[in-house]
Amino acid sequence: MSNLARKIDDNTYDLNKKKKSKLWNLNFFLLWQGQLVSMFGDSVYSIALGFWILQVTGSTAIMGVLMGASVLPRIFLSPIGGTFVDRHNRKIIIIITDLIRGVVITFVGIAALLGFIEVWMVLIAGLVMGVCGSFFNPAISSSIPDIVDKHNLVKANSALSLLSTGTNIFGKALGGIIFQILGAPIMFFANGISYLISAFTESFIIIPQREKTFRKLSFIEDMKEGIAYVNDFKGLKYLYATIAFLNFFGNIGIMLLLPLFNRVDFLNPQLYGLAMAFLSVGMFLGFFSLSIINIDKFKKSHLFTLSGLVSSVAMISVALSNNFIQIAISLLVSGYCVAVTNALIQSSMQAAVLPEMRGKVSGFRATLNSSLVPLAMAFGGIIAEFISIRLIIGVSYCFVFILFIGLAFVPSVNDLINHKGN
Repeated sequence: MSNLARKIDDNTYDLNKKKKSKLWNLNFFLLWQGQLVSMFGDSVYSIALGFWILQVTGSTAIMGVLMGASVLPRIFLSPIGGTFVDRHNRKIIIIITDLIRGVVITFVGIAALLGFIEVWMVLIAGLVMGVCGSFFNPAISSSIPDIVDKHNLVKANSALSLLSTGTNIFGKALGGIIFQILGAPIMFFANGISYLISAFTESFIIIPQREKTFRKLSFIEDMKEGIAYVNDFKGLKYLYATIAFLNFFGNIGIMLLLPLFNRVDFLNPQLYGLAMAFLSVGMFLGFFSLSIINIDKFKKSHLFTLSGLVSSVAMISVALSNNFIQIAISLLVSGYCVAVTNALIQSSMQAAVLPEMRGKVSGFRATLNSSLVPLAMAFGGIIAEFISIRLIIGVSYCFVFILFIGLAFVPSVNDLINHKGN
């Protein structure tokens, strides 16, 4: 790199450093609004996709396979995507993956509008979405600490998670209505355009790309180094190992809420939809409060433990309750607390992990989170054939409660949550 180029790069980096002291700087706003457009399009698209598949095939099994197609690549490719992100320009990865998704989904929309769409096209589109997400998500996660200050990480992650939860709520609420008015083809096409718009706005984001000083490694060696990094980082290793079990037991409990509402006399499928709305609103409120409140004056590890314990107690209350209003309030509280714990985990990882390792660490976490979901659902569904659903949900969250107590007595995890590093 020439002296002039290096000087320009350093000046750009210093200018960006000054700008990122505010949470809602231009770079973060561009990232946020780009996610708003594409996430809302995704939420509405999933509703249209489900209805369209049922109309065309009449099969819930095919619907499940096609709608779950985007999950499989993330299980296997997230560590690869994370390693790739750490070795390449994150801004380019963000733009290209959104462009690819935009082109593919727009093609699906055009095919539907012109009447030559086939089920296999939707399957391929789902797989492409999953592959792109395996690279896009680590790129976003590893970029946030470079466009906002460390003390704004919780707010930044909460603001982005707020989008996911909020668009999910409003997308599901409006998706059915929009489907009736516009139909699936236009909704497919609109989602594709939303990705292209996101890619365009993301092209104006400035993400600092500092010259790498670490030694050259092959791709496989780089991935192995990432695994070794997590293994040597005690707080991160213990937290991620515990998260695996938290996700396992938590997913069993959440998954069994649907059959619980279907079997218990005072509940029904209509009330299940309302209950899930309370859970989502709780998460929305949790992320919203963290996006505007400065929690630096609180000890984050205490807040993390308290939120986990309260969420567990709330879900145990759901299992024991014989009153829908109590169930709804418990789900609202649980959703709020889950939002707090998730935001603290994400911001802690971003603050403590070395910049050149963020993508890999984010990818490992994504794989860990996704891989246990099918196992938890299968295990929960099998044992629910022989044991009371209330008992399974209650016991599952008793384990979650115990795990959070255990984490409270691990100093390295507390240091990580408090942003004290390795």
